[in-house]
Parts: sequence; structure tokens; C-alpha cells
Amino acid sequence: MQTESQVIRTLREENIRLKEEIHQLRTENDRLHQVIHALNTLQYQIDAITPQTDVFTLIHNILVAALEAVGSENGSLILLDDENNELVFVDVIGASFPDLIGYRMPSQEGIAGWVITNKQPTLVDTVSLDPRWSPLVDETVGFHTASLIAVPLLDGQRPLGVIEAVNPTSGEPFRENDLDTMILVARLASLALIRAENTTADITNPS
Repeated sequence: MQTESQVIRTLREENIRLKEEIHQLRTENDRLHQVIHALNTLQYQIDAITPQTDVFTLIHNILVAALEAVGSENGSLILLDDENNELVFVDVIGASFPDLIGYRMPSQEGIAGWVITNKQPTLVDTVSLDPRWSPLVDETVGFHTASLIAVPLLDGQRPLGVIEAVNPTSGEPFRENDLDTMILVARLASLALIRAENTTADITNPS
């Protein structure tokens, strides 16, 4: 039979556990709202595409929405240059922003290269342990990538590029639901890029 002090201790421990669960639920709820807001923002960007749309602003807004959705402050949107068989960093958010805009690398380089070659998304908890990882970009700009999500941007089977989120602000590795969110964002982002591309083509080649 528990003594009075043991009962009090048990109640205190249960109270602490419940507070932790409530905190986790609130955190998850906040993240869910972030995801919804990010996706709504991206959908608005797609619906608002016109012949006057600034494609670079559109790309930036796509990247902002993606990072907001997965709780990261560092990421990039990389497009495939078919003619030169290179990946080009067209927008970057985070510490490496000044040095990476316009940076080019072989289309099969690193994890981004694997993603666009195989047209498959990937989540990497610790990049230094992944055989696909290339430190080339980090070494060039003096950045440290711990974990990342990379998802291909596709027009059917035609690769457009890769969208990446790096190092979540929580300090913990990305989770599977973050990957699912990025896959959804990438689909919307691909649609936005295709629509912008088609709008520009309609202007350039009127019927």
C-alpha cells in the first residue's frame, strides 16, 4: 500500500507527464497550422499566375512556403539546366544565401543529383553517413548540413529541379511527416513552375 508521500510523488509525476503531453500536442497543432498556412499560400501563388507574374518572386514564395511547412530556415530551390546538364541554385534562403545564388554543379552531384536522376524524394537524418552525400556545396560556402529533405520537381517524367529543406530549427532530424509535407509542396511547386512556363510560352509564341 502506498504511503501518502508516495501517492503525492506519483501524482506529481503524472502531472508532469500530462503537461509534457499537452505541450507536445500544442507543438504539433502549431506545426499543422504552419503547414496549412504554407500550402494555402502556395495555392494562392499558383492561382494568381498571370503573364505579368515575376517568376523569380514566384520561386522565392514557393521556397518560403516549403520551409515554413517543415520548420526550417535553410533551403534551396534548384532547377535543371538541360543544355549544360547542370543543377542551378536559383533561390536560397538561410545563412548561405549570398554565395549560392547562381551556383552550378553537375546534375548527378550529391543527394540533389541522386534525387533528380532517380526522380525520387529522400530524407537523410545524417548526411555525413550517406554515401550519396557530396560536401562540395558546404565546403564552397562554409555551411554545415546535418540533415535534409530533397524532393524532385517534375512535369510528368520530365525533371524540372529539386527543392531542399536543410537543418530543421528544432535541432532534431526531419521526420517522415515532414517528407510527406515536402512531397505535397513539391507537387504544388511543380504545378506553379509549369503554369508559369506555359504562360511565358503563350506570350512568346502567340497562336
